Amino acid sequence: MWRAAVVGLGRIGMGYDLALDARTYVLTHARAFQQHPAFELVAGVDFDAVRRRAFEKHYGVEAFADIGRSLTSTRPDVVAVATPTGEHLQVVREILGERSPKALLCEKPLAMEVQEAREIVAACESRDCRLYVNYIRRSEPGVAEVERRLRAALIGLPVKGVAWYSKGLFNNGSHFLNLLEYWLGAVKATHLIAAGRRWAGVDPEPDFVASFAGGDVAFLAVPEENFTHCAVELVAANGRLRYEQGGGKILWQGATADPTYAGYTVLSPEAQIIGTDFDRTQWHVADQLASSLSDRVARVCTGAQALQTLETLASLSMHV
Repeated sequence: MWRAAVVGLGRIGMGYDLALDARTYVLTHARAFQQHPAFELVAGVDFDAVRRRAFEKHYGVEAFADIGRSLTSTRPDVVAVATPTGEHLQVVREILGERSPKALLCEKPLAMEVQEAREIVAACESRDCRLYVNYIRRSEPGVAEVERRLRAALIGLPVKGVAWYSKGLFNNGSHFLNLLEYWLGAVKATHLIAAGRRWAGVDPEPDFVASFAGGDVAFLAVPEENFTHCAVELVAANGRLRYEQGGGKILWQGATADPTYAGYTVLSPEAQIIGTDFDRTQWHVADQLASSLSDRVARVCTGAQALQTLETLASLSMHV
């Protein structure tokens, strides 16, 4: 069993599922480490006293205001870095300066600047600390089933597709670029369609086309203030995949002979549901993290894979 600490007790660290039924929802690092049998939750860290008290009351585990004291007191093997993106490098340096845990699980994106992300990767490598990034979709079972079908040619390549995202390229768009890198392979080229605006004046929202090894996907931004919309549609030679509700619903429609017009092929009117477990996404991240730490095949996103995603994002943002 690995001892685990969470640095940053905000939404993804603790907040998303704090008021939700623990039998149904595992949406945060704290609950995932508490529930997964491979981990023991030993500490939380946050400067906010209200969050620390909530963590201690809910989990019965000590929360600290200071990273260094938490590490020396509890000696975790795994540390989740759930602080704001701009603080990742500083927090990683502080952790590695105090202790060399077996692994860090850092929130996405790894950084807003490529150079900072490279420094994080290099710092972890120099201390023999494995680095993972919390792109949750890679670890979710429905996504794994789509990947299996792609590898088995049950979904034909190449594809053409559309990915809708809101709330910024780095904040939300990166999830879907990373997901499609997992499904379709490395990005070979990008083409800017429109520069768009910047979410909250900071995070760009361009429309662009990404050419992956397995096909081309147009990414289109929509205003988060209207409603959150994150979805992917991939059209293959033998059917259509729809990844909807942010990943909560995955549908496959195979190509079939038109029952009315002889010689025509259409999509089946009956969509096959590919099962998901999106209410427990963080549990699956912990599960895949445990597999990786045990040197088994795992789908959890590595630091190197997240850096590749960030390099593509950075090349796009230079032109917006």
